[in-house]
Amino acid sequence: MQNGPARPVELRPPDDTPAGRLRHQLAEARAVRMLAQATGDEQAWLEKLRTEFPRIVAYLRRHRGVEFRGRVLEIGAGACAFSAELSKLPQVVEVVATDVSRRLLEELAPRVFAGLGARADKIVRVPADYHRLGFPDESFDFVVCSATLHEAVDVVGVLREVRRVLKPGGRLVAVREPRPGRWSRERVDRSSSGGVARRLRPYTRAEYEAFFRAAGLRLLGKPSWSGGAWRAYVNGLWEGITRDAFVFVAERPPVRMGIRRNPAPGRRE
Repeated sequence: MQNGPARPVELRPPDDTPAGRLRHQLAEARAVRMLAQATGDEQAWLEKLRTEFPRIVAYLRRHRGVEFRGRVLEIGAGACAFSAELSKLPQVVEVVATDVSRRLLEELAPRVFAGLGARADKIVRVPADYHRLGFPDESFDFVVCSATLHEAVDVVGVLREVRRVLKPGGRLVAVREPRPGRWSRERVDRSSSGGVARRLRPYTRAEYEAFFRAAGLRLLGKPSWSGGAWRAYVNGLWEGITRDAFVFVAERPPVRMGIRRNPAPGRRE
């Protein structure tokens, strides 16, 4: 059955800085795009989600050793397809799906829950900006996102928020992060941004590695396809993740008694 209105969660007040206003403008533009995609050919759109996300979860389990369990937070959830798929796993107790767009959570997510056969009674939808999450420290066993990090205004800031809400030893799983193409160029968009620059070129693997390091998250395994272009192509065919995307699995290092480590020097993007 469908879950009711989002349970009350104490969220921080809206960020009225230029960067905060830009984030909300970008979120509204993204909501319009997603709603247009869904309404254009809803059955085809849902069928794509039904195919793609089970393959993503199967890949994560088989090749990255990820066994989802406990409480899971999805950031930048949009239509909540990742949350819908994870809700069907027996060891997942609760999924908290967050997005800055209340419109997507209220209008699009219920259609996705029904179309993907989600355990909607296990999913809580909460409007929240992933730059300023309002959850207590060490609240979640996993944080997940799909095609989300590259859209963040402050990637390191988002990853630091993720680290804060993860339990020690908890993991971040980020999928479908676009890789830069061979001829991609860096572009900066300052339109409607109050002078705040938004970078539109996808980040490189080295840049992502620096972001994770600065946020105090430890990358596990290889963050992208290995074994050459042909193997990447074949993997992409059955795993439902294109060869143009990164997959990252990162861990908040567990607390070790008697060992004190100074945090690594961080680099902002």
